[in-house]
Amino acid sequence: MLSELLTTLRYKSEGTDIDFKSSQYRFSGGTEDDKSEMLKDILAIANAWRDGSGYILLGFKEKRPHPAEVVGISTTIDDAQIQQFVNSKVKPKLTFCYEEHLYEGKTVGIITIPKQKRPFYTSHTYGKVKSNVVYVRRGSSTDEAEPPEATEMSLADSGRGNMRVDMSVLTPGHEVLPDSFERFYMTLTEEFPDYVSQRPSSYLHGISSSYDIYQQDNKAYWRELARYTRINDQLILLQFLLVNRSEVQLSSAKLEVFIEPLDGQGIELIAKDDLPEKPSAAFNIMNSIRPLSEVLIGKNAQFIVNDNDLSCGYVRFGSLLPGEEGKSSLLAIIPQGPGRLRIRFRILGGELAEPIEREQLIEAVGNTETLDFKGFQSFYRERLIKERLIQGTS
Repeated sequence: MLSELLTTLRYKSEGTDIDFKSSQYRFSGGTEDDKSEMLKDILAIANAWRDGSGYILLGFKEKRPHPAEVVGISTTIDDAQIQQFVNSKVKPKLTFCYEEHLYEGKTVGIITIPKQKRPFYTSHTYGKVKSNVVYVRRGSSTDEAEPPEATEMSLADSGRGNMRVDMSVLTPGHEVLPDSFERFYMTLTEEFPDYVSQRPSSYLHGISSSYDIYQQDNKAYWRELARYTRINDQLILLQFLLVNRSEVQLSSAKLEVFIEPLDGQGIELIAKDDLPEKPSAAFNIMNSIRPLSEVLIGKNAQFIVNDNDLSCGYVRFGSLLPGEEGKSSLLAIIPQGPGRLRIRFRILGGELAEPIEREQLIEAVGNTETLDFKGFQSFYRERLIKERLIQGTS
């Protein structure tokens, strides 16, 4: 795909969105004047009046009216170095990327600058780049924008009323969320007692085995098992996909989700990673401490449930470039009984004049059974027997 893009671009002439450079910028070991040449070119393309992304192609020599000649570059630059250099000088933060590839047998570089909210400038003079001056690409040359033009840039790129954001609600299998879910609903009539093990003690002659030392009964086993069973029988898993269909970047994208039960049933939201694991009747105290890696490692677009209201939560997607999508982690809706549910969404972002609000109706159907402690034990025992029979015949 990149090869096709380069072929398309080299057949175009230099303009507001394309700048050909026959050699690499003098960056590593270069003077302030040398580095400011690259900074000025990036600013000019970033501030240019264009419809899509802008490109600076390194290792291409313009040969109008013929396609640009591929001459290649002899020195390379690391993208991280350019990112750090440019964004330490430019206000506000500029989104761009630098890549080097082999094209027609030669190494070439490409700086891609997506269309985003302008204007960009430097707050301090650096080499040939003046402070607080908005450089802009006009045709194949660079110019200084007048103050009114810089104001027009900001107004034109505010995106108010022109943003197109799509949102989909999907199943874990990435299918469209159905309108109805059949589940089994369990109501418990009493508080379950502590679990007491029937296993014999291995304590002998005043010496306990390592099993007795480290293995302890899980007193909350029956209560945890009932909650685990109830949640897994009732949960509805879903995922949110947000796509920026606009021509400009959507910054600080956030999705808020509210679940409203319409038939008086209770409701609870749980992030997928917070769902209870199947409990054990006994646990090893040496395994009760989570590894540090599990505690520290986070995930992108994690769904956060409101601590004060378990019927709502949110996902922060960060910045989405034009055409880019953000996907949330899985969310579990736990209805306490059959009935209709209204899912309301609010999409917020830096370029949105007001939140985008939508809603979707789904229905939870199925049977409800009321169980006391002995009834739950009998129910769970029968379920285990059925699962073993199914496994035995498969």
